[in-house]
Amino acid sequence: MNILAFLLVVLLAITTEVTAFKRCRSSTQCNYESVCYEGYCYTIDEMFEKFDTK
Repeated sequence: MNILAFLLVVLLAITTEVTAFKRCRSSTQCNYESVCYEGYCYTIDEMFEKFDTK
């Protein structure tokens, strides 16, 4: 039973990592306050980190 719980946790961790950056073609496909850049949705904070501007 412990191995089944472990596999479930691993599966959840993988799917969370995969869906962290949503693929897009336009900003209308992204969540609120996110933009589409190079095929991925980024939040405003992630864009500042990406371009290192403050």
